[in-house]
Amino acid sequence: MDLLSTPIDIPIGRSAKGRRSFPIAFRIAFLQRWDLAVQRGAKTQLMREYNLTRATVREWLEARESGAFSDSMVAAAAKTRDRMDSQDRAELARLRAKVARLEKKNDQSEAALEIMGKAFELLDGITKSSTQDEGPQIPPALMSAEQYQAWLKRHHLS
Repeated sequence: MDLLSTPIDIPIGRSAKGRRSFPIAFRIAFLQRWDLAVQRGAKTQLMREYNLTRATVREWLEARESGAFSDSMVAAAAKTRDRMDSQDRAELARLRAKVARLEKKNDQSEAALEIMGKAFELLDGITKSSTQDEGPQIPPALMSAEQYQAWLKRHHLS
C-alpha cells in the first residue's frame, strides 16, 4: 500500500471562529503526499480530497521551505510543556487546600504544645514552692509542740 492511497488520520481541528485548523503533523503528512503526487491531476485530486485551496498549499510549501514548520513545532512544544490542563489545575487546587489544612493543624498543634509547656512549668513551680515552704519532712509523731502547731496551720487543720 503506497502513501498516496492511505488517508491522513490526523484530526483536523476548529478555531474559535469555526474555521478549520490544521495541525503541523497534518501539514507535514499532506506535503509528503504532495511531493509524491507526480501523475497528471494527482495534486488536484489531493487538494479536493481534503478540501484545500491552492493558496493554502502554496503557503504550507513556502513555510516548509523557510523553516517555519520547525519553528512553529518548537513553539508549540514549549507552549504545551508550560500549559496546565484542567486535571493539573484541579490537582494543584486540591494540594493547595491540603497544605492550608495541614498548616492550620500544625499551628494548632504548636499552640497546644506551647500551652502544655507553660502548664508544666506552672505546676512544677507550684510543686517546688510548696515543698520548699514546708521545710524538712518530719513525721508529726516526732515533731516538737511548736513544729506540730506550724504543721497544723500549714495544712489548715487548726
